[in-house]
Amino acid sequence: MFSISQIRAKARQTINSTPGIFLLPIIPVGLTLLMNAFQYFGNINAVYYDPTEAFRPFFSTFAFPILYNLLISFITISLAWTLLQVVRGVKKMVEIKDVLAIFNSPYLGKIFITFLLKQFYLFLWGLVFYIGLGLSVIAFILAFFYALGAGSFEGIPEESLAIIGAFFLFGLLALVGGLALLIPQHMAYSQVEYILYDQLEENTYVGANAVIKASRQMMKGYKGKRFVLDLSFIGWFILVGITIGIASIYVLPYYYAAQVHFYEALKTDMHIRQASYFNQFNQTTQEPTTTETVSEHVVEDTVADTLVDTAVENTAEQQMDSAIDSPLDHKE
Repeated sequence: MFSISQIRAKARQTINSTPGIFLLPIIPVGLTLLMNAFQYFGNINAVYYDPTEAFRPFFSTFAFPILYNLLISFITISLAWTLLQVVRGVKKMVEIKDVLAIFNSPYLGKIFITFLLKQFYLFLWGLVFYIGLGLSVIAFILAFFYALGAGSFEGIPEESLAIIGAFFLFGLLALVGGLALLIPQHMAYSQVEYILYDQLEENTYVGANAVIKASRQMMKGYKGKRFVLDLSFIGWFILVGITIGIASIYVLPYYYAAQVHFYEALKTDMHIRQASYFNQFNQTTQEPTTTETVSEHVVEDTVADTLVDTAVENTAEQQMDSAIDSPLDHKE
């Protein structure tokens, strides 16, 4: 059994001993800075007429963020796979172009389907959380407009306060319950990308559902450990937010190296568990054979004893018959 401190120590050793590893996050960090700049300048009203003004909200709030998140997701998958190759000794050094290697993969379609299915399942698991979030937002919006119309929060009618309170209460309950439901599933699906890499390399890929099922199976009994691993990076994530993403140049390789070592430790534990299971199974299957052999010997001994007893009894009976014969019987 491994510990989180061991995983993080191995991750630090990996990033400190791999030339070029801090070049990997430059592209995703640059894209993030561009995204932030796009959103900032997109909110500045132009002083001249722009014929595309009507379409700007669609692109700035919907289309562009989706494309951005999809691109970043694939880049981070490529980054994680590169670190997996480093940990396994396939790569001794890395280059900035390695994070784009996934787009040249002949399995890009399978990668996309697996990624999409994983996100869809996580969305379904998070429905309760999203409903709670929506109810909470509605409660705040209602409170704001009622207060705006009444002039203050004290002027809101009691009936309206009851409605707002109901929305907020149900929203809060759904938020907490949904989060408690979503986090374990997120942990259960956390090994999908690494299992997908191994299956594609070993030519054992049979479908996206099989990869997701394998991840859920592998993570049984380890969801808490994975949650603690992610929680241990909370300080680094705060630092990333404070530095507008620049600290990701160090944090991303560190975080994904820890994920890779976690996956490798999981595989080792899984092989140990399988070996232990097979040993127990072999011992269980051998015990009935031994019992059957003993039983056969017992039956044979019983039959032999029975035959001997029968012969003895017959001889005794004959002797008794001879003893009680009268001399007249022999004379006849």
